[in-house]
Amino acid sequence: MRSRVLVLLAAAFLGSIASGAEPDPALERIRKDLDYLAGEECEGRGLKTKGILKAGDYIATAFKDAGLKSAFKDGTYFQPFVVPGRGKLGTPNALTLKAGELAVELKIKDEFVATAASGAGKKSTGLVFVGYGITSAEPKYDDYAGVDAKGKTVIILRGTPKPDHFKPAFAKDGDESPAPLTSKIQNAITHGAAGIVFVSDRVSAGKNDPLMEADRTAGSYFDGPVFHVKRAVIEEWITSLTPKKETLAGIEDAIDQDAKPHSLELKNVKVETEVTVTRELYKTRNVVGVLDGAGPLANETVVLGAHYDHLGAGESGSFPNNAGKTHFGADDNGSGTSGLLELVRRYAKVKNRQGRRIVFIAFSGEEQGLFGSIQYCKEPPFPLETTKFMINMDMIGRLVAVEAKKGDGGPKKDQLVVYGTGTTAGLDKLVDDTNKTFDFMMFKIPGGTGPSDHSSFYAKKIPVLFLFTGTHKDYHKPTDTPDKINVAGLKKVADFAQVFADHYATTTDAVAYLKTKGGGEDPTDTTPKSTGGRGPRIGIMPGNYGEVDGGVLVAGVTEGGPAEKAGIKEDDVIVTIAGLPVKNIETYMAAMSGQKVGAEVEVIVLRKDKKVAVKVVPIK
Repeated sequence: MRSRVLVLLAAAFLGSIASGAEPDPALERIRKDLDYLAGEECEGRGLKTKGILKAGDYIATAFKDAGLKSAFKDGTYFQPFVVPGRGKLGTPNALTLKAGELAVELKIKDEFVATAASGAGKKSTGLVFVGYGITSAEPKYDDYAGVDAKGKTVIILRGTPKPDHFKPAFAKDGDESPAPLTSKIQNAITHGAAGIVFVSDRVSAGKNDPLMEADRTAGSYFDGPVFHVKRAVIEEWITSLTPKKETLAGIEDAIDQDAKPHSLELKNVKVETEVTVTRELYKTRNVVGVLDGAGPLANETVVLGAHYDHLGAGESGSFPNNAGKTHFGADDNGSGTSGLLELVRRYAKVKNRQGRRIVFIAFSGEEQGLFGSIQYCKEPPFPLETTKFMINMDMIGRLVAVEAKKGDGGPKKDQLVVYGTGTTAGLDKLVDDTNKTFDFMMFKIPGGTGPSDHSSFYAKKIPVLFLFTGTHKDYHKPTDTPDKINVAGLKKVADFAQVFADHYATTTDAVAYLKTKGGGEDPTDTTPKSTGGRGPRIGIMPGNYGEVDGGVLVAGVTEGGPAEKAGIKEDDVIVTIAGLPVKNIETYMAAMSGQKVGAEVEVIVLRKDKKVAVKVVPIK
């Protein structure tokens, strides 16, 4: 019975598209919102711009005009917070180890450096060695297990454990990887650490164990000191402070041999630190509007969200050589914000609506690290314990049709990525039932983590649904402009979202959080990867994912990469690699996997219907 109701609801949303009888006013509303938010006046909605204030005011006015209520005591729609900018080190910076009456002060730039990820001030803490500083569910591995890091300085090895069976998990790219320093900093924060001392593992230390540049982690922020210390110093600390006179190299060997953490507390010792760092703090705002519920579910909440900030004139996150250019952010995330405003207007018109309250949130600070959604979850105007579901829309403006079944010659379908389908019981089936009418070619990903604001809610044990139409060559570039948005497709995704908002705002079935693996992967990102880490690559972004034949379109070329150096250009089509035919992304990846890093290979491209042969040297 439920699936039949869903199909009828979905059909109602799509009816206006199918009939084509009259212009759809929703498309005009979406286009108007998008053109303003991604227009010149909003200056790319970066945290450093006045344009983000204008964008926030525009959204708040739309909430008010629609009839939404304020969620806050001051009667406004704004939830203010601060996003820390990049740190810049000053002086003095000091690191001293104290054991009893003995005090050893390290020499800066010789034995240690402070990093710009640090918070300013002085601290005195205990000391804990936490191996590689990794907490992983798959494979199961936790360097923080069995030790109490809260309020202490943690010593963390760079890199990852080296056993062969760890390689697939610890070689993941991007937000899912535990290897980057930023991931390790975040994990230290999660475990309550008060300070961080990074030490190079044997691989990154090499022969000379160079200290990292002070601004290596400038884009990160930790409310305490973050240092990089020479291996020889840490070796001496561990050997002198452990009963069994352990060595750092021996601990690395132990982890590599038995694939288990080897963390330990260094007792009867204090670390005294001082860091001088200046950091610009950016004041910004979430925009929050409330539609009250009614009936027995009225005190429970469903959240609909989309971030409205972007990169301004090339703030952190932009690609090289784009500084000073307005990044309009039409798809990222003018599209999701425009979809959110469309749903606001629809729901506000419903008379005598029954069910849970709906909280609409336009987040800021997403591009710098999900700061807006973290802030909302830290200080929610309505209890998270009674927040039953969260729907997030981010980059929903580039809906494209791809071949649904490769090689069958059949019609193409609109491609949509749906995350979070395993975060509550019945959601996966609900997605399938709803799609019987919408007929998307869907990628379903069960997990609720990932690089957008739903991840903050999932971390608080709230089921989530995240909608995304895919990566493209204009991502985080000035060329992400309103004229490239598929407005009808954007509306279709908003229609799809509304079905789930309706359901979770009214269902009397239990809606319980389920812990589910995955969520960070992007199936539309066709950058070749291998299970053992990043394989040979030439620095291109493929642009025709889902096609069966015709080669691989070069949608973008990495500046300074092998492809650019060889003369490969955007809009070329790769048809041959080392004599192997390239028909689609799968054959491209297969051909690349057989190449050797550093060994020249011939690549043939089609350029305006002419074959051009170039010599490319793949890199790791």
